[in-house]
Amino acid sequence: MKKNVLSLSIAAMIGGLGFAGAASAGVAYQTAAVASAAGAAAGLTATTATVLQVSPDGIGHNLVVPYYSVQEGNGTLLSLVNTDTKNGKAVKVRFRGAANSDDVFDFSLFLSPGDVWTANVSKDTATGLAQIYVPDNTCSLPRRAVLNATKFKTDRVFGATDAAKAGETLEGYVEIFNMADIPPKVPGATGVADEAAVALIDNALFTAIKHTSAGTNPCGLAASDSALPAAVLKLAADPTLTDITGAVAAAADRTALLNHGLWAPSTGLTGSWTILNIAGASVAWSGNMTAVEARVAAGGAPGLGRVVFSPQKDTTVAATAINSLTSDPLLRNTGVAPSTAIIEAAQYDLPDMSTPYLTAVAITAAGVAAAAPGTTASDAPVLQAKLLTQALAVKNVLNEYVTNSAISAATDWVFSMPTRRYAVGVNYKFAAPATGPSAVFNASAAQQITVGNDVSPYFTAVNTKMGTGGTSGNPTYQACVEPGGAVTAYDQEEATASGEFVVSPGTTKKVVFCGEVSILTFNATSSLQAKIAPKNIDAGFVNGWLNINTAGLANAGLPIVGSSFVKMTGPVVAGKSTNFSLTQPHRFTR
Repeated sequence: MKKNVLSLSIAAMIGGLGFAGAASAGVAYQTAAVASAAGAAAGLTATTATVLQVSPDGIGHNLVVPYYSVQEGNGTLLSLVNTDTKNGKAVKVRFRGAANSDDVFDFSLFLSPGDVWTANVSKDTATGLAQIYVPDNTCSLPRRAVLNATKFKTDRVFGATDAAKAGETLEGYVEIFNMADIPPKVPGATGVADEAAVALIDNALFTAIKHTSAGTNPCGLAASDSALPAAVLKLAADPTLTDITGAVAAAADRTALLNHGLWAPSTGLTGSWTILNIAGASVAWSGNMTAVEARVAAGGAPGLGRVVFSPQKDTTVAATAINSLTSDPLLRNTGVAPSTAIIEAAQYDLPDMSTPYLTAVAITAAGVAAAAPGTTASDAPVLQAKLLTQALAVKNVLNEYVTNSAISAATDWVFSMPTRRYAVGVNYKFAAPATGPSAVFNASAAQQITVGNDVSPYFTAVNTKMGTGGTSGNPTYQACVEPGGAVTAYDQEEATASGEFVVSPGTTKKVVFCGEVSILTFNATSSLQAKIAPKNIDAGFVNGWLNINTAGLANAGLPIVGSSFVKMTGPVVAGKSTNFSLTQPHRFTR
């Protein structure tokens, strides 16, 4: 699973900028307020967020696209908006495969205030790989030209052939998060930031990414890496900090962040997704990205998170630092002392959704309340992942289905579990006694990863197991999660499909969520034509609704987002197609 120079994040863009080969690390810095009056005037206040919550308003610090697909003529459109009209945003975008959340493509964006970034994802017919096309000039690393010329990566996916690996890039989900705000002004003098300065100067990074009245920005206009503004080139290295977590507040560290043009991330990201199928059905499904907001208290105002920046480079992350920055069990070291991880982490692997984002007190409290794991720095990402999973966890998923053959109706349900990877990964580098890919779970600092019990209350060896293949239809390379409760089907009249009046509903057979993005098809129909992790259910009725109990372990629930995707085809009217599609977000109980 060791990566080549180009793997996953397209690090070629800045491969010539130096720093290659040296061990480094990202940051998860909890800021204190800049003490000077100039800092106060610029709004450079402290990290205040103590809780993560799903935002019903669709605006937050982090976003999730539950599903992207370029299978069978599908294409996916993305639109990302910075609703903050004061600050820029340093944003990480990571595409993960549907099977086991393996990273297939990631990059960094630098949105100016009020900016909109758009892209479309399609299948490259020559290679069979997914590819992205970005039409606008929002600042990105790598540059837009590199993004548009690079296909999705297969370095980390499972497959016996190149074609099989390429197929693993065609479906998945997207995680997007604000690594840091980019304020317009910072304290300083003569072009150099200094938190103690009494005056404000222009933030050079803000200037480099800010759109002018012509709709362009210096970074986006750069025709080569060497032509990038100096403030953007500076992002090839981490800020030089005495403490990457901010546990020891230091004025020099805050000045280092400001010299990179970065400060504590605020809310303001929103976005939408659309899946189009022109070739086969001329239909479209769309929805809003799921937004997670870091707040000062449960139900409270949006807060400021930690700066969680890491360069978009292939430089190895220091073994002594990785466990403080991620709970991904394939990236974490495998013992008490730093040792070999299953996958050697590079800077572009960071940050992820488990990188500590809340205040240290809030994260520590999560560990104390659970009595495990401990409160060491290397436990913080495990606890962060637990808190995020808790915010997304649901105990029932309810929605409708339509499979009426008179209108060629087909229904698929998407179940995306965007935090599963931060509790369990799948190791493709198996060795005896394993005979194939195996599940790897997180543990506490005393034992960094384990093949058995783990510390997550949501995913353990009890409810998460490798597929057994054969008649089960569960692929042997995918981790499969048992939802923990009954699956109950209803028709539209609370009667049997035969029309006889009996007490209903009826209970269907057991559902298992294989893959990180699991697709449930109804009555042997399919709207999305998923290939990686589909599972059919015979509901017993042509149309109706379904209730899937997802109580999980100890009634904790499972972190699920998704929708119902319905496709219908009517007769041709006046020479025109009458194709229709519906997107119905899942309803939940918590």
